[in-house]
Amino acid sequence: MSDSENVELFRNAGIEFRSVRLAIETGGEIRLSAQDMGPTVEQTWNRDDYEFWINVPVQAIARLAFVLLRDRYVGREKAVDEFRSFCEQSGIEHSFETWP
Repeated sequence: MSDSENVELFRNAGIEFRSVRLAIETGGEIRLSAQDMGPTVEQTWNRDDYEFWINVPVQAIARLAFVLLRDRYVGREKAVDEFRSFCEQSGIEHSFETWP
């Protein structure tokens, strides 16, 4: 897994530590996970860390992409142009077509 397929989205390195990560797993599923450490975890779970995650299976990724794109671009006149630029800047394979 490359660094671009496993990234930390958030980190609070204080007494109440939390790290949130996004990853593309080996089978192609997407995982959003968090790890907590600190006094609250110790009091609640009687352990020094607590981890939890959400997995989206490969067969649900198209639906996930649809919903996220809808939420991001609804009401945006330049949605197609913005999405094309986003794909280009992010190295996402895509095609751009016109008619006629």
